[in-house]
Amino acid sequence: MRRFIFYLIRLIVYFLLLFAVHRMLFLLDARKYFDGAPTKEVLYSFVSALKLDIATIGYFTLPTFVLIFIGIILKSDRVNKILRYFHLLITLIYSGLAVSEILLYREWQTKLGYDSLKHFTHFSEIVKTPSISMVLYFTGMTTLTFLLFRWLYLRWVATKLHYPEIKRRWLFYVIVSVLYIFFSLAAFITLRGGMNRFPIGLSVSYYSKKSVLNDSATNVFWHTVYSLLHSSERDLLKPFLDYHPQGADFFQFYRPEKDTFPSILKTNHPNIVFFILESWSADVCLTKGRDSLIAPFFNQLIRQGLYFSNCYAIGHVSDQGVPASLGAFPVIPAFSILTGKQQVGELACISDELKTKKYFTGFLYGGQLDFGNIRGYVYNKGFDEVADVQHFPSDIRRTALGVPDLPLYQELLRRIDKAPSPFFYCGYNVSTHSPYDVPVDYKLNIGGINAPFINTIHYCDSSLNVFFKEAKTKPWYDNTLFVFVADHSHESQIIRVREDKDRYKIPLLLFGPALKEQYCGQINDHIISQLDLVGLLLSQLGIDYQTRYPFSRNPLQSNGKQIAFYNFPGGSGIVTDKGSLTKNIADKNFLNHLKNDTTALRLNNEIEKYLNTTANYLKGL
Repeated sequence: MRRFIFYLIRLIVYFLLLFAVHRMLFLLDARKYFDGAPTKEVLYSFVSALKLDIATIGYFTLPTFVLIFIGIILKSDRVNKILRYFHLLITLIYSGLAVSEILLYREWQTKLGYDSLKHFTHFSEIVKTPSISMVLYFTGMTTLTFLLFRWLYLRWVATKLHYPEIKRRWLFYVIVSVLYIFFSLAAFITLRGGMNRFPIGLSVSYYSKKSVLNDSATNVFWHTVYSLLHSSERDLLKPFLDYHPQGADFFQFYRPEKDTFPSILKTNHPNIVFFILESWSADVCLTKGRDSLIAPFFNQLIRQGLYFSNCYAIGHVSDQGVPASLGAFPVIPAFSILTGKQQVGELACISDELKTKKYFTGFLYGGQLDFGNIRGYVYNKGFDEVADVQHFPSDIRRTALGVPDLPLYQELLRRIDKAPSPFFYCGYNVSTHSPYDVPVDYKLNIGGINAPFINTIHYCDSSLNVFFKEAKTKPWYDNTLFVFVADHSHESQIIRVREDKDRYKIPLLLFGPALKEQYCGQINDHIISQLDLVGLLLSQLGIDYQTRYPFSRNPLQSNGKQIAFYNFPGGSGIVTDKGSLTKNIADKNFLNHLKNDTTALRLNNEIEKYLNTTANYLKGL
């Protein structure tokens, strides 16, 4: 009995050390996001983590007790080998998850879970998305930590537990059975977080106003399993369906009453070239200082077009951003309308309205349309032409994810040349997506750890320059409106924590000869959403949009509300001309943090109105 108790204590300490070491590695890698935080607050992450860490150990010890019980009853020493393999497999899995989360946090500032893992349902995405440095880091760090803890386990934890020296009498079996039941119940109580009515929750480790510290204190294994077990559409929508926000209906304050708005186009039927810019943050479009070197050509277009400088992405990944830009589909945290719905062809898209106006429609993507089920969306929306990397000539050099931006835009130009007017042609680039392996290195030395991303932005910008030099010679150019919008934002040359609203700001630009001269060179600084692009374009074309696109507005209406929402795994935010707020969905004490701040409380209520309305809308689709 004493041998078993000491073994159990050593095993628990072993797993706590495993968790603590990976937590330390996470904090070291993510330290830029809590820069300036007191050392005491940072170190408290290890203390605040104990509840979920111990609950996680409950998941590991319950099967351990089953194996030990079987070994004792059967008097078999094989159980010792099985236990070693089992615990070392857990060590390897945990190390892999923890290291993966470090890499994920560099890109998304979010924990590993269903929302991130669903993007790797395609094997090709698993293979092609990570850069070589990411693969080396994952392999090296996972191997190193596994070997370290394997040595510790074999040297300090492993012991013989089949007890061959004890005689098997009926009293022995009774005692063993009672002890087995006792320890199994203890493990079960531990994994659910105690004897409370409700099991342990996601926010039990939260203690700081800095989300990165709360994330570090949340056990990655527990969070991943919890996220996967609550990944059904019902589970993802239910928390928001249960909200009971106060005040008027959401659309009463979100959408303005009908009002006049200026006509900014020279014609009601312009050709439209719609550029979806992969991962472009508004930060890369800064027009002053050294940062203006990142996208100099795009900055030139800004000075000649109508630029919306306060536009916010509604989501954080492409399968949210594409239907948001083309179909004004709202987003809630951890839910994608494209991967969450089977019949994506029933979803609205601006192409539906344009085809009623005799527009020819096309969609060209430099990568694989299978990612995020974008293929299902654009094919089912009846685009006259749809093409991706598979449709490019084999002699064009590929990168990991597809065709680089320069040949992509050259192919876009070739296809537009053959398209009948009026046309709506969408070009979606891929080079600015990880692993950032474009065939040039401009050595801008901007962005620090994000320099590879900044390099690809500059490459995309240069490719756009080539496109427009050629486009200006084409006969269709003079009747064309060029629309630029990012699918979502990205970590940029400026370090921004997850709560920073500017992390979700994206470029939105209208440019071209179809734009009236008085609007060329204008900066519109009203706070708008990515969802408003559909309303902006359709209103200019004289097409009703409010029925099919209830979450889209016309940002040029004089009485329009300055408001935008943004969403990411675990959180949602709002930006208005009277303030902004980022809400941590899982933090049960979030309202307590706001205390008597009436502005923050009002904004929180408006976030909950948005989430509740959106959840009901998505549920009804």
